[in-house]
Amino acid sequence: MSKVLTKAKEHFKEIANRGTTNVEVPEWGTKVYWKIGGLNFAQQSKVIQLQNSGQSAEALVEMLIIRAIDADGNKMFKQLDKQELMREVDPNIILKIVSAMGESDTEDAEVVGDPVKNS
Repeated sequence: MSKVLTKAKEHFKEIANRGTTNVEVPEWGTKVYWKIGGLNFAQQSKVIQLQNSGQSAEALVEMLIIRAIDADGNKMFKQLDKQELMREVDPNIILKIVSAMGESDTEDAEVVGDPVKNS
C-alpha cells in the first residue's frame, strides 16, 4: 500500500470518528442522531445516483436511512422502511432532519478545512 493511500485512509478515519450530533424532532418524540462527517463514496453512491436521476425526495429518504441513529448508535431505519418513509411520513420533517445533517457537515468542513473548498 502506498504512503499516500495510507495517509488518506488515516485522514478518513479521523473524520469518521468525530462523534455524533443530533436534532430534536418533537413531532416524533425523539432526537435523531448521526455521525459527523465520515460518509464514504460507497455509502453516498446511491444518494448521488438518485439525485442525478432527478429523484430528490427518494435521495433525502435514502440519506435519512443511511445516517439516522439513536442515542445508542443503533440505526433508526432499515432499507425495508423506505416505502413507508416515502409514503406515510411528513416529508417536511425528513427534510428538516437531512438539512440539519448537511448543515453539520458544512460546519465540520469549515472547522477542519474542506480540501475541495480550499483548493
